[in-house]
Amino acid sequence: MLKEIGSGIWQVEGPKPGPHIVVIGGTHGDERTGIEVVKSLQPMFAGGEKRVEKGKLTLILGNEEAIRLVKRATLPEHNLNRLFSDGHLAGPVLDFYESRRAHQLAPILSTADISIDIHSTALPSMPFLANLFGAKREKVYRWFGTDIVLADPDFILGGHRASTDEYVESCGGIGICFETGWEKDTSTRAVVTESILNILADQGLMKPDGPLRPPKRKYRKYQFSKRVPLTKAGFRYAGDYSGSFQDVKKGEIIGYHGDVPEIAEEDSAIVLQKSREKWAIGDELFFLARRVK
Repeated sequence: MLKEIGSGIWQVEGPKPGPHIVVIGGTHGDERTGIEVVKSLQPMFAGGEKRVEKGKLTLILGNEEAIRLVKRATLPEHNLNRLFSDGHLAGPVLDFYESRRAHQLAPILSTADISIDIHSTALPSMPFLANLFGAKREKVYRWFGTDIVLADPDFILGGHRASTDEYVESCGGIGICFETGWEKDTSTRAVVTESILNILADQGLMKPDGPLRPPKRKYRKYQFSKRVPLTKAGFRYAGDYSGSFQDVKKGEIIGYHGDVPEIAEEDSAIVLQKSREKWAIGDELFFLARRVK
């Protein structure tokens, strides 16, 4: 039976040994799809509609306080998904909610064989996966409806290992981050929930409702190459760069920091653009990623 083992944390263990899979939604409190997916899965396993036959399943609502506030974090600088670093977890719990939550969740994540953190993007975007490449990961994430994978082996996104998927990978597990699309669009909730149920069945945690037919996909693979932050000079785009994974050519002027142009140093795609109302000095405006396959 699924039991609540902490605020917004539920866990059930099957009668036989097997992998530990963690599903997280709401690491950022305004990304509704992941929150709704966890809320959909919780009653399925609590009410007995779905049963864990082996292994362990943990469901987590990540940043509960930000979810209550319908904000990304309790304060803009308190990003829960940047707090799973060696420095933060090895130090004392700091006096804000996200620090306490990261210290609470880290022991659970450290035992995960697979973690699935469900996110959404600030601007309209096609769904994509944001995690490392590799066949063992592909066996898990193939069930999600996307053919795009964006890897960050150099930790350009956070400057160091800091996210849930990176932390799980550092502990020997498989860390998956699925970006479901625009944060204001929850229409993918049902299909994402079904994808996770297929992953659980494929990994042997539960019996499938019918034959499992893993999709065969040919992935477009990208790797983060540059973080572009907002400076005190301000920023203006040189054109319309709102497209998801929009191509930019080497030498192309993307925009201007005051009078200083931001020029693409190589053929790239512009990714994870931040909506203007969320711009803050020092925070990223967008990232560039190179196509690797």
